[in-house]
Amino acid sequence: MIRKMVEAYVDVKMERADISVALYNVAREVGGAALIKRGMQRLRKAIEAMIQTAPDIEAQPNNFAIEMMLASMSGAMRSVLEVGRSATMMRKVREHLVLLCQSYMTAVTSGRS
Repeated sequence: MIRKMVEAYVDVKMERADISVALYNVAREVGGAALIKRGMQRLRKAIEAMIQTAPDIEAQPNNFAIEMMLASMSGAMRSVLEVGRSATMMRKVREHLVLLCQSYMTAVTSGRS
């Protein structure tokens, strides 16, 4: 589930990378913080619902854990989009974000944290 979510996120950001970068730049000036907050809340709720259907977790992640995962994804994508987006870099960001998010969610849902 996490793999598909991360891959979809990267795909959406890359589909129109020029628009993604423009939105990052404009968002600060036109009340973007409120829009981003609402979008992140919707995304967090969707991820919570998705994770609740996972049969192999011991404990549900809390809101903070999901928000940390989303912040990691969005920060990494923004960085990659702003510095350049070669095919190699995009493949690597996809692979590394999948690893990062899967590992993190495994750790926070194992019931040991």
